[in-house]
Amino acid sequence: MTIETSTTTVGEWEGTHKPIVVGVDGSEPNQSAVAWAAHEAAALGCAVELVTALPRHPRGSVPGVRTGDQEALDMLADARHRVRHVVDEQTVATVAHPGSAVHVLLQHAAGARLVVVGRRGLGGLGRAVLGSTSTALAGRCQVPVAIIPDGWDVEDRRGGPVVVGVDPDHPDHRPLHVAFARARRLRVPLVAVHGRVPSPAYEDDTATLTGSGAGTREDDSSVDMLLAFWSERFPQIQVRPMHAPLPGAEAVLEAAEIAQVVVLGRHEVGMLGGFTLGSVARPVLHQASCPVVVVPAEPSRAG
Repeated sequence: MTIETSTTTVGEWEGTHKPIVVGVDGSEPNQSAVAWAAHEAAALGCAVELVTALPRHPRGSVPGVRTGDQEALDMLADARHRVRHVVDEQTVATVAHPGSAVHVLLQHAAGARLVVVGRRGLGGLGRAVLGSTSTALAGRCQVPVAIIPDGWDVEDRRGGPVVVGVDPDHPDHRPLHVAFARARRLRVPLVAVHGRVPSPAYEDDTATLTGSGAGTREDDSSVDMLLAFWSERFPQIQVRPMHAPLPGAEAVLEAAEIAQVVVLGRHEVGMLGGFTLGSVARPVLHQASCPVVVVPAEPSRAG
């Protein structure tokens, strides 16, 4: 197998002067996402943008009476106050913009290195369907998206490994680069997971994030070659291949039980711009016990 990479593969994270954007909804669970983003920004020496979505005001509303807007501004001020002990207040910006949560965050993602959201996305970030904001962002955003579970503390599993899902059918180097770079920064081992047993629920999946077919020695060999390629570039990282006799999602979720973060690649999007129904991404995003970072594939250069 020939391994090729592009000079545009991302480390942690692409664009050294770009900020980390975090969605703020004012809920208690959302504080975990805000705290994780702040610590990430402090470690990387970059700015933070606290972003929330404002409801659109209907025609005929009373001029000057914008209670919802004021609540959003107060919510952002509170979030900024909460992270003052982690990052310099001068590096924290607050943004309240009209529109849906997904639309607003996608707009601001264009100038970001990373977008961070809570697993649910309630309150100011939309109440439509549980998890709809985080799933839609992970399936459409052109920069990496970190989904932080409710109640996650930045001290949880400190020293735990970085887990990355590897699919030999889609040898995407972007998530591997991100995972190796993060393991180096955190000085922890890297667990590379390759699920090898198909599950009937995923047989028609066209957007899997880790192994989707029956495991073979050729698959294992391809994964090992990918890992060897990156190990040469990050020789200080202890790499633990995990060729698991499980469907992809189950294999990743099992490894995630001891991880401090999971990194997954996004190969394709569905007709509506998100993950296709049945993708192994869904159970990982909704069930992982630790933060999950979804890294989009490099844009096609066709044409």
